[in-house]
Amino acid sequence: MTSIVSENPTRKISSRSKVAGMPKPVFWTVLVIVVAAIGAGAYYFINKQQAATSAAAQQPALQTATARQGNLILRASGTGTLIAANEVNLGFKTNGTLTTLNVKLGDQVKAGDLLGTLDSSTQQLALTQAQQALNQLTSPSAIATAQLAVTTAETTVINAQAAVNNLQYWQNTSLIQDYYAAYVIAKANLDAAQSKYDAANVGTYINNPGEASDYQALYNAQQAFNTAKYYYSLYSQAPTPRQVDAANATLALAKAQVVEAQNLVAALTGGTVPVNATGTGLNALNAAKLAVQSAQQNLDATKLYSPISGTVMAIANAVGDTVGSATVFTIADLSQSELNIYMDALDYSNIKVGYTANVTFDALPNQVFTGKVTLIAPQLVTIQGNSVVQGQVLLDQKQASGATLSLPLGVTASVDVIAAQANNVILVPVQALHELSPNNYAVFIMLNGKPTLRIVTVGLQDSSFAEIKTGLKAGDVVSTGIQATSNNAQGTTTP
Repeated sequence: MTSIVSENPTRKISSRSKVAGMPKPVFWTVLVIVVAAIGAGAYYFINKQQAATSAAAQQPALQTATARQGNLILRASGTGTLIAANEVNLGFKTNGTLTTLNVKLGDQVKAGDLLGTLDSSTQQLALTQAQQALNQLTSPSAIATAQLAVTTAETTVINAQAAVNNLQYWQNTSLIQDYYAAYVIAKANLDAAQSKYDAANVGTYINNPGEASDYQALYNAQQAFNTAKYYYSLYSQAPTPRQVDAANATLALAKAQVVEAQNLVAALTGGTVPVNATGTGLNALNAAKLAVQSAQQNLDATKLYSPISGTVMAIANAVGDTVGSATVFTIADLSQSELNIYMDALDYSNIKVGYTANVTFDALPNQVFTGKVTLIAPQLVTIQGNSVVQGQVLLDQKQASGATLSLPLGVTASVDVIAAQANNVILVPVQALHELSPNNYAVFIMLNGKPTLRIVTVGLQDSSFAEIKTGLKAGDVVSTGIQATSNNAQGTTTP
């Protein structure tokens, strides 16, 4: 109050003079009215401010996010164990005593290299005997005999064919009449010869050339008569079905024997033999060839060759051991590595053959190796009581990073299978999406402080973010829900 007086003494004096001239009852009445008015105004202002503050507190605030540019990767994570891409366990195909070992543990071998041998004396003897038996069947003498058999069989066919033909002529009337005429002539000739012989009164012994001539004439006439009688008797009656069947069967057999004989000659001389060819001689020849082949296979089984190029990982036996089909050698191709992988069953949809995999070995934590999923087991497996997806990943032979792998088999690794990836795309939180219909989405974009619905095209999604292909650009602000308050206990909702 002092500062005011010093600044404006005249105004101060004037005021005091007015108040001083006012009666005391009036003064106190005015003072009460002024104080009441000031209090009422303050109360109104404070209540208005409190009401506005309460209304603002009850109005839920929108949560927002800014669309940004980034990368989105859908992946399945798990563990893996390093194995050889190709590993074989090798044993002999026969039993025997191990006589030689041509490799030692850790040696590098090529496909076709001889690893070891068994005692083969018994197999060698069996092969020699089988080869000798085959040589006997394929000798020049055997070939000549087979060729002679062809000629003999062909002659048999000619005779059998004639017999069949004769049966066909039995019902030929002209032929029967011809045989009958021959029969009559032969009978007349025989009677004439007999009469002349009887007239000569030949005794027990022939005494002169005339008697000898009569005897020969009678003998020849008798032979001619017998022949004529046979053919007339033969063709003057129809052949029986048995005779026809027998003649045809004889002809068929003769022809078959010719074919078999010819096939044998072809087999012996390098000719073409039908696949279904048969015959005693051919069967014997084939059996001899099979015996040689079998003996050779038994001899070959005493030698064990590597079917792949790789490293000798294990040798189970020593020289002098009796071995068989059980594993003697283990060969692994370490030029390309593979992993057995185990992934959570919930990630099954993100694991497919052909997907890229990123692998980090525990022993090489600062290097990432890439590969491809080559196998997914058709059913879950149980590992330590957990059901997991089992598969295989083949590491790329050439790594883009230039990293090289020189780790022992069996080391463990972390594996990320990349199901899908979108790089340098527009991303928003998945809470901003509103599905209007299957695979059709919209978002609320903030324009002038107000949420406005906008249709967007959505690409990849994970549990946090979604790729927006069309409808938004980097920097756009979208609504992700409503901020929860004490009066909005249900939590976040969408506009």
